Amino acid sequence: MGWVRERLTSRRRAGGALVALVLAAGMAGTAGAGIAVEAEEDRYAGQIMDNYATLITDAVEDQVTRYGDTLSDMSYAIGAQSDLTGDDFTRITAGLDASRLAGAGSIAFVVPAAPAEIAAVQRRWRAQGATGLTLKPDPDAPKHAFLIFEKAFDDRADMQGIDLAVSMEIATALHTAQRSGGLAISPPVRLVRDRQLPADHQQTSIVLATPVYTGLGSAAPDEFIGWMVLGLRGQDFLAQTFLDQGQSAVQISLTDPARDGATLTQVTPGTRVDSHPLERVTGITAGQRHWELAMWPTSRLTAATDRGMSMLTAVAGATLSVLLAAMIAVLTGSRNRALEQVERATAELRRDIRRREEVETALRESEEQLRHLAFHDPLTGLANRMLFYDRLAHALATHARKRRVFAVLFIDLDGFKEINDRLGHDAGDTVLRVAAERLRTGLRATDTVARFGGDEFAIILEDLAGPEDARPTAQRVIDSLREPIDVGGGGPARVSASVGVAVNSPGLTAADILREADTAMYTAKSAGKNRYAEAGSHQS
Repeated sequence: MGWVRERLTSRRRAGGALVALVLAAGMAGTAGAGIAVEAEEDRYAGQIMDNYATLITDAVEDQVTRYGDTLSDMSYAIGAQSDLTGDDFTRITAGLDASRLAGAGSIAFVVPAAPAEIAAVQRRWRAQGATGLTLKPDPDAPKHAFLIFEKAFDDRADMQGIDLAVSMEIATALHTAQRSGGLAISPPVRLVRDRQLPADHQQTSIVLATPVYTGLGSAAPDEFIGWMVLGLRGQDFLAQTFLDQGQSAVQISLTDPARDGATLTQVTPGTRVDSHPLERVTGITAGQRHWELAMWPTSRLTAATDRGMSMLTAVAGATLSVLLAAMIAVLTGSRNRALEQVERATAELRRDIRRREEVETALRESEEQLRHLAFHDPLTGLANRMLFYDRLAHALATHARKRRVFAVLFIDLDGFKEINDRLGHDAGDTVLRVAAERLRTGLRATDTVARFGGDEFAIILEDLAGPEDARPTAQRVIDSLREPIDVGGGGPARVSASVGVAVNSPGLTAADILREADTAMYTAKSAGKNRYAEAGSHQS
């Protein structure tokens, strides 16, 4: 009997060793699977943060370029006047308003003057229409820069006659613009027109400046006569752009590192997630200054990447390993009991396999959701700026090869800001969603409609027989958006549309076509709104 006991003992030991081996192997496999899933989640989240970094950087650069181009156009127009008057300034700046220049305090024409020239400068510009002009020189400044004509975008006091040299930051921008002959942006500053406000109401701001020359484009020599200056309140300037492009998935901060990291604009939607590998910091050069753009993920982004799946995978794998070990342990016992427990374990195994399949399905769905989040506007469901640029580049390539025509429609909602101010942002969101649906209606599957942010939309019309084929769609857009929109208790909201139309032609880039469409849209708006204009010619 001794040898029997030894045999049984040996078998028990062998069975126990086999159980331990299976359990150890299963646990090792589970750990590996959990690490792999977590790495995949990190990769997805990192890709999304990279997409947001690119999208938001492009949006900031586009916004600065648009404001800078507007200011440069004003400088050229001012310089083209043979004898500038106050009426000329009013006419040239008539098309500008706060809805087109978010964050702007005012746009102004500023002239230089040495201390000995102050009286003569005052007499000259009074004669040119600056009635009641009284120059107020800074006694400590060796040179002066007086504000002569101004168009304000708020209800603050008139700043006519103020010496902008009182601000070292603004003086720096003026000097840089004159020296370089182009756009210059000041270091962070408190606007002179805001200095009467309580300190907690004063935003960190910047000033854009472009030089004004007479004689451009003629045989006469170029002569520097002053600057066009645009004051921008930092938070009002870019906060809405950040919220639109960041889709509440990231927190964003724009700072000037040369000024001790002074914050120009900051938005903090949601709850920030402390995840150093997902933080993104990128540099932006604008108006001869260097800014730093920092982004952090929020719980919305990390929730969208299903970052709890690694734990679920580990738990599922551990359960599977224990079940397999239990099966082998049972097999070392009696046959009947083993069969019964194997049957239960098999059912658990099937359930675990189903759970794993559900995890994989959820992971695939999460990836699709992330792709959609990165390329679509969350409010309207339309393509966002990044996807629109991709479609526009594709249209350029394919239509150039086929020698076919396509058109870009740039659309701005007239009167949208008044709806936001009067009825609130919920009503404004309703207007944007209804406008998006109306724009979508009637387009072909090959066309693209996108929201650029705020109240701006754009459409790509592909495979046109000729440029004139874009006109019916432009008119349909105007007619459909003119219909009243039910926004609830405040009564129907009414907006109209100013539409710019640009058509591709050989040699034009995507940026060229967008710029032409944007310029045409301004032409339509200046001509009275609620109409379209074609790049270079036709208005309706």
